[in-house]
Amino acid sequence: MTRITLRDPASGNLMDCAIDGLTHDELSALPLDETICAEIAQEIAPCLPEEFLAAYVARVGVLGAGLDILSAWLDRKTRDYFGLESWYPTTDTP
Repeated sequence: MTRITLRDPASGNLMDCAIDGLTHDELSALPLDETICAEIAQEIAPCLPEEFLAAYVARVGVLGAGLDILSAWLDRKTRDYFGLESWYPTTDTP
């Protein structure tokens, strides 16, 4: 079982998350730093999505990864639950 530890940016608590079965699409949907992703891909590719994410968390640390991953997860869950569009601001003006 592949697990990662993240720091919840709101509470500061450490969270242990199982990431087995993570798909390529789910990994691609996370707002990860592209430069760091390219470095990791050069080092460990080909690999499973969960191996890639574990390497990413190891590289950026539990706080940085927590901010990226948990905010994206919360946004997706909120949109799915309430049937809402993304709440991220856009540069488009009506």
